Amino acid sequence: MPAPKGHSNYDVEHKAGRPRRYSTEDIERYAGELILWMKDDSHFWLKDFCLERDVDPDFMAEWASENERFNGAYRLAKSFQESRIFKGAMLNTFNSTMSKFALVNNHGWADKTETKVSGDAANPLAFLLRKADGESKDLVNEK
Repeated sequence: MPAPKGHSNYDVEHKAGRPRRYSTEDIERYAGELILWMKDDSHFWLKDFCLERDVDPDFMAEWASENERFNGAYRLAKSFQESRIFKGAMLNTFNSTMSKFALVNNHGWADKTETKVSGDAANPLAFLLRKADGESKDLVNEK
């Protein structure tokens, strides 16, 4: 699609989506900074890293999918975050409810009990019908 009237042509290198705002060098520099930042025990919320640098936090996941070095740094930072939030909750330094909320929503934790159900998922009454079928004659024959 051509550029609207009066606008310059779109960047040929990036044909779809929004234009790239950060170079590979910038992203890799942020990767190094992120690891150093997370090694400080007082840092545990990744969004603060972005806010301190005037970077949109949504870029972190995008950079992780585009850049191998940033992906490693981002995964390590998320592990630091998960560990610090968990330890903070266990030591009662962090609010346990808020910690649970953060771990469930940002780290894939779940608070549920799974029960095993046997039988046919397509026909859930089949088990009961088979059981009743085998024992119904006993009701008539008074066994």
